[in-house]
This record gives sequence, structure tokens and C-alpha cells, in this order.
Amino acid sequence: MKPFLLLLTLVLSVISPVTHAAEPATETVLRLDADRLKAMMAGDGAALGLVFSEEIVFIHSDGRSEGKADYIKAMTGGDTAYENAVTSEVQARQIATDVVVLSGAQAMRKKLGQEWSDLKLRFMSVWRNEGGTWRMIAWQSLRPSGNSVIKKS
Repeated sequence: MKPFLLLLTLVLSVISPVTHAAEPATETVLRLDADRLKAMMAGDGAALGLVFSEEIVFIHSDGRSEGKADYIKAMTGGDTAYENAVTSEVQARQIATDVVVLSGAQAMRKKLGQEWSDLKLRFMSVWRNEGGTWRMIAWQSLRPSGNSVIKKS
């Protein structure tokens, strides 16, 4: 009986990491979002095409709204470019089985047309599991302008 238990323990120790290796949805989305940021800075439209849902709504900090094709066209056509993008204060929340929401801050240099500017943004993005693949379905960013909290007297 002892050799059987030893064999069973050995088999379970080998199988167990495989069965528990599934990455939590929030970790998957955080990894994919880091890949998205790299693709943005590289102007890699093909990589962005894989990350974005066909239904994505991309709302920029200046209020413009774009869908997938327009956003990727601007990125690959030279009208928009990004440098030194750094994300911080990221919180990932799985709000439903197939939905993860990210929120946080982002600092970057952005080229829009011929002009470069430094941006500091707050953002929220929504990711949906589409047939086993996590894709960004919504992005909204804004430029913080101050404190909206009323001080108590």
C-alpha cells in the first residue's frame, strides 16, 4: 500500500500544477493590457487588431470617439503616435465571469498630427472574454484638472 501512496502523491504533485495553472482573468487582462501599450508605442496595427474587440469604443481624453478601424488607421497612418507610456495605480476588477474592468493612471508623450504633447491621464477600460480570448471593448480617458471634492469648513 505504501508504494501506491507514494506513486499517487508523485502523480498528484505533477498533475496539480497543470490543473491549477489557469491564470486568473485579471492577471490575463493586465498582461494583455501591457502588450497593448507596447503595440501602441510601436504603432503595431496588427497587434492592436488582435487585442481590440470589433465592437470597441475608444473615447480619447479630448472627447473624440473612434471605433477599431479608425483608431488603427490613425496609429498606422502616422497621424497618432505614442512614446514613453507608463501606466500606474492600476486596479483590475472582475465584475462578471466574462468582464474585467481596469482603472488607473497613464503618463505618455502623444503625437497628434504634427504636434507632440505630454499627457497625464486617468483611464478606465473594459475587457470582455470573447470565445476564450480577452479583448478590450471600451476605453475612456480624461485629463485630471483638479480636485472635485468640496472641502469641509
